[in-house]
Amino acid sequence: MNAEIEALCQDRVFAHFYQICQIPHGSRNERALSDYIARWARSLGLEAEQDEVCNVLVHKPASPGCEAAPPVLLQAHIDMVCEKAEGVVHDFTKDPIRWVIDGDELSTGGRTTLGADDGIGAALAMAVLEDDTLAHPPLDALFTVREEEDFTGAERFAPEKLRAARLINLDHTEDNVVVCGSCGGMRADFLRDVEWQAVPAGWTAWRLAVGGLRGGHSGDDIHRGRGNANILLARLLLAAEAESDFLLAEMRGGSFRLAIPREAEALLWLPPEKAAAVAARCAVLENTFRRELPVTGQRLNVTFAPAQAPQRSAAPGPVLDALTLLPDGIFQMDEAITGQVDTSDNLGEVYLDEDGLRVVLEIRSAQPSLRTYLYQRMERLAALLGGRCQSSVLYPSWEFRLDSPLRQTYCDAYQALCGEAPAMTTVHAGLEVGYFFAKRPDLDAIAVGPNCRDFHSPGETLEISSVKKVYRCLCAALAVLRE
Repeated sequence: MNAEIEALCQDRVFAHFYQICQIPHGSRNERALSDYIARWARSLGLEAEQDEVCNVLVHKPASPGCEAAPPVLLQAHIDMVCEKAEGVVHDFTKDPIRWVIDGDELSTGGRTTLGADDGIGAALAMAVLEDDTLAHPPLDALFTVREEEDFTGAERFAPEKLRAARLINLDHTEDNVVVCGSCGGMRADFLRDVEWQAVPAGWTAWRLAVGGLRGGHSGDDIHRGRGNANILLARLLLAAEAESDFLLAEMRGGSFRLAIPREAEALLWLPPEKAAAVAARCAVLENTFRRELPVTGQRLNVTFAPAQAPQRSAAPGPVLDALTLLPDGIFQMDEAITGQVDTSDNLGEVYLDEDGLRVVLEIRSAQPSLRTYLYQRMERLAALLGGRCQSSVLYPSWEFRLDSPLRQTYCDAYQALCGEAPAMTTVHAGLEVGYFFAKRPDLDAIAVGPNCRDFHSPGETLEISSVKKVYRCLCAALAVLRE
């Protein structure tokens, strides 16, 4: 730990976040971090219990004189999205997350995701639990697992354990905004068999790739116009098709459906005399892409180079049909909230290999009816293209409620500290709160958090001063909620 990081860790929130970052905790790999949090809580004399999926629930008694107040639940998830920049060597099952401090920003220097989503939420809750100087009602803190994968933690949390009717979720990215609702969603897989053939005699193998994109969160950033590497690769293949017959050997794009794809590549077979023309077409498109993405496309790059490829080939038509016709991006805006996305999907992963073609998409919608309709469109398209669709990981929305005493209390505490009222919004991202409403319909809930950027990408950054601000506001709200 260098001196700059050591100084930052004098703040207890960052001390906890640093320890979280030392323990690998990608989705489905949270056991070690779950064990650590449970041990830590018990070392403070707090009651802590783990369930069969590794959720941790910690109970802290009310501060003196506040025992009669209704309890409050603090909630954060302890898994993270594991994304790394092209060429970076990092094993998310073994290696700690490296910190880089640049002024008021904490990041990994663009190497990997930081895990502030939602490690910083867990750290905020831990700081509250250990601080015996705070005034607060009885507190529960729930640390859930697999939020980024399939919401297993929230879904499997036993409803009888949910004693609090007031919930503060700590999984948000703007410190001056209080979240009052979130979208639901689902995973959709497009599958199609592929007829593999022998490679034509004399044809040569080439790697066509696009990279250097910014990526981002497939919900929070879907409206920002950032390029999707899978879509750009399809456009490159269309350009190649205009110059020459070619065949595909393999394709891979994106790494996680919840992240906007930053890189994609295809291995293709070409008549050798056509390679120069295809290369020229791709060079023109590279400049076109940069013009189309003037903010995030400065580091965009297209590579066309000789390669080694599996000795098989498939016609590109079915693959291009799928990638050009499957929807990607905004499907419908919210009519009531200006600038808010209502329904979208992210064409997040593409695989063409010996098992055929698989495209993985994430559908998000504030309205279950539109989520269903978008999936039905995909099903019909899949049938027309000779494939099929299957759905999974269906998660509920959190519907906005007009009356929320908890929201008003937090907003009042924020205004008293900051001199202005926070904004209120719903978000185009899935939050676990929807599952807790299903378990306890009388729940009053909000979501808050510090300023973060570029979740689900190696460019993820966390604003240091904002973390401290959110902690002060959280403690101030708890002091009022003791009454």
